[in-house]
Amino acid sequence: MEAFKEAWLAIDRQGRGQVTIDDLVVYARKMNYDENFVSKWQKLFDPNKTGVIELGVFCDVLGLNAKEIQEQSRANAAAGLPSDVIYISGDMSLEWQIKVVEVTKQALRDSQKMSDVPKRIKTTLDRMYSQLWHVVIAQGQFWCYYGHEPGYSFVFQIGKQVFIIFKTPCS
Repeated sequence: MEAFKEAWLAIDRQGRGQVTIDDLVVYARKMNYDENFVSKWQKLFDPNKTGVIELGVFCDVLGLNAKEIQEQSRANAAAGLPSDVIYISGDMSLEWQIKVVEVTKQALRDSQKMSDVPKRIKTTLDRMYSQLWHVVIAQGQFWCYYGHEPGYSFVFQIGKQVFIIFKTPCS
């Protein structure tokens, strides 16, 4: 069961208490797992095919302690991002989230006007990590729906601004 616990912690890096099918696809690619990995997990932990596996169901099926895993998952997530950054959603690895936050904070420091920040973030990410990055900054309530390269979507908040940053394939 330890392998399942480690897999959960690797997939739910933000401590959300749930993983999506997209999260599983990214993880399977990263680990070079067989293409049946996702369907096996869905059959075991999401038999109704909702597209989301809840930690409670995962632990019930495997006889694991959900509270213990949730605490460890949240502790892992908290160790990486600065305290003023609020994770909202995404499938980006913690390593990439940290890079994106660093670029964002530098753009906030360097820009005279908030309207210059998205361009500065996008051009820096394009230059440093190749194209095609997209940046949207919202304040208050927002709704969005977009396509992106798996593993490269991150929505987070710093202060009153919500940053929606994602990458699309070049082709």
